[in-house]
Amino acid sequence: MTKKVKARRKAGEVRRQDVIAAALDIIRKHGVDKLTTRALSQAVGIAQPTLFLHFGNKTRLLVLLVDAIQARLQEGLKGLALERLTPLERLKTVIRFHLDFIQNQPGIPRLLFSEELQKGDPAFRKRMNELVGGFLQFLTGLIQAAQQAGEVRKDINPEQHACLLLAMIQGLAFRWILSNHRFVLRDQADAVIATITDGWTGRKA
Repeated sequence: MTKKVKARRKAGEVRRQDVIAAALDIIRKHGVDKLTTRALSQAVGIAQPTLFLHFGNKTRLLVLLVDAIQARLQEGLKGLALERLTPLERLKTVIRFHLDFIQNQPGIPRLLFSEELQKGDPAFRKRMNELVGGFLQFLTGLIQAAQQAGEVRKDINPEQHACLLLAMIQGLAFRWILSNHRFVLRDQADAVIATITDGWTGRKA
């Protein structure tokens, strides 16, 4: 591969990250309905036809945002060194990480709770369902591992309780948005952990 090709690819990746960052910033400040190719081209400083040519329409942009969010989640989770922890400590660490992740990227919950997701293009809805479903499977696996290690009661349904845990996190994120970020989201992690895990370990398995 020539240096010129490598440089073009690197420049393209930088521009892609610029577009993703600008799109999330627009969503954070104004909501998903204000994310248009015109607004995004102005924010990034490229011509609207060029943006459309390389990134497609709004639906394609939203799908790319979900792709980027998933990549950042996976990268962040890899950096937690979860393999060094007990299964229950892994779960607690993931809860803290997830709330911190949302705190640092406030455009994400507005994307998740957007009208476009509820009534928008099926491709965007499908991609978001894949992201959420994958994270639910990950949480379910952590709960199952904690059960096998004897740290969590065996009479609870791992998948059901993974859904409850994610619902708590999403509920906090929604309240955080409504409050205009007036509390520190990551500070709620210990309350979530205590509420969930106390119930999981409250009786003998």
